[in-house]
Amino acid sequence: MQLQQFIYIVSHCSFFCSVLLLFCRKFAVSTKIPDTKWCQKCCVVRNPYTSHKYLCGALQSSIILLEWVEQMQKFMLIKHVDFPLPCPLMMLEMLVVPEQEYPMICVSVSRGTDFNQVVRFETVNPNSTSSWFTETDTPQTDVVQLTQLERDTILVCLDRCIKIVNLQGRLKSSRKLSSELTFDFQIESIVCLQDSVLAFWKHGMQGRSFRSNEITQEISDNTRIFRLLGSDRVVVLESRPTDNPTANSNLYILAGHENSY
Repeated sequence: MQLQQFIYIVSHCSFFCSVLLLFCRKFAVSTKIPDTKWCQKCCVVRNPYTSHKYLCGALQSSIILLEWVEQMQKFMLIKHVDFPLPCPLMMLEMLVVPEQEYPMICVSVSRGTDFNQVVRFETVNPNSTSSWFTETDTPQTDVVQLTQLERDTILVCLDRCIKIVNLQGRLKSSRKLSSELTFDFQIESIVCLQDSVLAFWKHGMQGRSFRSNEITQEISDNTRIFRLLGSDRVVVLESRPTDNPTANSNLYILAGHENSY
């Protein structure tokens, strides 16, 4: 299908970014969070059962967990855990467990070791006072993205496939959900919709149904290099010519798509 059917050209990147930067500087309020120098990675999550929002940061040899306090309009430190992080740190995501007050913090994903276990989540448990984290000698698996769809449903995006597993790393399959989605290209990033997932690669995008693994939509143009810029509510793509990757870029909004997770 033609690119124009899916996306709407916003403007040339240089002009759009300049306007956006001026707008953000004028109206946005930014706050520096103390004692976060040399932060390697960070992530945020909202607990759907309590509506509490958390911010997690991985420092050089520790992890901090902060909770958003509405009355103060700021994140407050609630946990600071010292321990040796994986090197390199390839993953930092929070997983919400309904029975736990604070989310589990995933710092690594490795190949499963138990029966029927596809992956193993190496986690830090800020709810525990005795055992903070799990340990393993298994090498890290190169995961593109980790997304929690439901309380016991985790989407693990690997190089050319997406696996749907539970919190124990075992494959899940039902009438509404396939256990594995496969692609014929190297996935760079994904966006989860209500009933499908969009997988982005160097020269386009492909959508597949969670239920049937069938292609729902597709963009493919070898003359352009695409890059996902953001997917918070609105999905924004950058496009540059393949034969001139340093040229000014165009920005696109994928109409009718909203990130559900």
